[in-house]
Amino acid sequence: RGQWNKTEYPFRVFKSHMTPKPIDGKATSPFQCLDVAGRSKVKYIAMTRDGRDVIKSLEKFLNVHSKEFRNMWGGFPPPLESMEAAFDFSMPTENVPVLDYIKEWWPYRNHPNVLLLHYGEVYKDVPGTLRKLAEFLGLNDISEEDFTEIEKRVSIDFMKSRQDRYLCRFGHDNDKTVFSAKAGIIRKGGVGTSKKHLNEELNQRFEKHLKEKLGDDPELMKWYKERMH
Repeated sequence: RGQWNKTEYPFRVFKSHMTPKPIDGKATSPFQCLDVAGRSKVKYIAMTRDGRDVIKSLEKFLNVHSKEFRNMWGGFPPPLESMEAAFDFSMPTENVPVLDYIKEWWPYRNHPNVLLLHYGEVYKDVPGTLRKLAEFLGLNDISEEDFTEIEKRVSIDFMKSRQDRYLCRFGHDNDKTVFSAKAGIIRKGGVGTSKKHLNEELNQRFEKHLKEKLGDDPELMKWYKERMH
């Protein structure tokens, strides 16, 4: 708490999977709880990704939980034995936000305190994204040398070299980890990395889900699909 309350820090960062309250109408999921319009001084950065890559990442995420953590929670989370199982877990009910997330953020895309990103764009232009983030957050004193160092530190290779930092420790002595040290939690990054793990049936399932979720908004569908490649 002492570190958190340091007045010299220009801002604080929270990470969550929550989405904004609907501009019109009643919330349809417990995720829709952020008062984006009412908290104009809070800045929100939301990023989406090709849903198939999200599901592949989820498969990895659930499967690398350690035995100690699963035992503590009665076997949760359940490991996923295949991409078919990951699809069953994720669609159509979206136990984890795949497409509902971007659909719920989309109406706020032009709000001055919202920055909406697509992983496909971020991956292709990391230096440009870092500068966009700095401008959005009002960080105007970052040197080119610092930008170069930040770019190195957000790379997949750098994070893989520090896997132990992301294992999330628990226990009285912090001697246990949420994630398996052997498997690690950092995957590949990249765009379209799920393709080689999908068969035609899974691709068709995703396309059907995509149409059902985003098909009523051509502008959103175009924005989303153009950045998937």
